[in-house]
Amino acid sequence: MEYDSPFGRFRLLPLHHHPKSPLQAWSAADDLMLKELAGIEPKPQRVLIVNDTHGALGTCLHQWHPYSWNDSYCSKLSLQQNLRRNEMLFSPEHWLESTEQPKDLFDVVLIKIPKTLSLLEYQLTMLRPLLSPQTRIIGTGMVKHLSKSMVQCFEKCIGPTHTSLATRKARLVFSQFNPALTLATPQPVCYRIPGSDLEIVNYPNVFSQQKLDLGTRFLLEHFPDVSDAKNIVDLGCGNGALACYAARQNPNAHLSLLDDSWLALQSARESIELNKIPNPCELIAADGLDGFEEKADVILCNPPFHEGTRLDSNIALRMFKGAKRCLNEHGKLVVVGNQHLDYHQTLSAHFKEVTLTASNPKFVVLTASRPR
Repeated sequence: MEYDSPFGRFRLLPLHHHPKSPLQAWSAADDLMLKELAGIEPKPQRVLIVNDTHGALGTCLHQWHPYSWNDSYCSKLSLQQNLRRNEMLFSPEHWLESTEQPKDLFDVVLIKIPKTLSLLEYQLTMLRPLLSPQTRIIGTGMVKHLSKSMVQCFEKCIGPTHTSLATRKARLVFSQFNPALTLATPQPVCYRIPGSDLEIVNYPNVFSQQKLDLGTRFLLEHFPDVSDAKNIVDLGCGNGALACYAARQNPNAHLSLLDDSWLALQSARESIELNKIPNPCELIAADGLDGFEEKADVILCNPPFHEGTRLDSNIALRMFKGAKRCLNEHGKLVVVGNQHLDYHQTLSAHFKEVTLTASNPKFVVLTASRPR
């Protein structure tokens, strides 16, 4: 797809693009932001882009050599691919994981406003040491996802804030840095898994931040026997609840925890440390199981079915295909999901045996084995 931006024409595609998919790599919010930036003079020396989902801003503003700060490994892949499509180089030193603290002051900070208020508050608070009263701070988002509380969050964490008029259902947020504000560093939430001695750590942007989600709880109530497993994978690990629970059953198994979010991996790492899990563990930022070459005896999965604010069943499908490749001959994939997602049919296309382990009015636990 070709995008005519104020900074030139670029070929931009989302990750895992399908020709029949209507999804594009830029939004009206990106377009509004770029039009606002087109008139900036002189060219800013240090630019930071936050939450650039598909790399559209990073590609269009490549001439400014921007830094990108993001919580998504898939967003990193998207930026790399879109830069390559436009014959531009990706600079690893200009990519910052969400668990890293950017350094030094920035002239311009551009924020794609995330879907959760807790992540926005975390990011804005962490950004304060990088700002001066001269820093241009601009947020952007679609009106339907930009709540009043998010604008108030800018005022609370940064300083005086106002919004633009809506254009093509998108809006800009302008904030002026107030150095007199004092804010505490956001702390992760901790809670106990019901019926166990396990305590879980949750940073912002990690699913079910305040308490254990009902799907994971249902899977724990019908947890598979992993006592003989040598290699266990927690796919889309989030805060690591499934891996920690498996470790209680089998303290000798090797645990691999994979997630797209670095804040999720940090949550899982701290959950493992807090519960003194003795198992050998590796935590991997990943797009599903792409690039994972180990063979697993058990793969545990509570797959997401949203990408940002959009429903997306393809995430689970990619996870199931990856599990099919990574399971050993007698291995099993254990999945929990909402009834309406009909994972049984999807799994049956990739596994010869799919068993309904448990169900209630909202959730099912399925066990898949013997990959096709």
